[in-house]
Amino acid sequence: MGFLKPKVIVPPPPPPLPEVTKIDQERASALAQEAMTEERKQRRGRKSTVVAGTGALGGQAQESGGKPTLLG
Repeated sequence: MGFLKPKVIVPPPPPPLPEVTKIDQERASALAQEAMTEERKQRRGRKSTVVAGTGALGGQAQESGGKPTLLG
């Protein structure tokens, strides 16, 4: 009963990876260093991050139509 056995087709193995040279490693480390500096430039400090709404800026109470809400 050969029709019950699946046909197995084995793909050829992939070609070997090229050797990593010292120049490639230096270039990769330079690119990684550049990416890290760009990421640090885009970070925001804690003083520029808005944590709450307008109520935290001056202590002004915001009217919500007289109904109590979950936020206060």
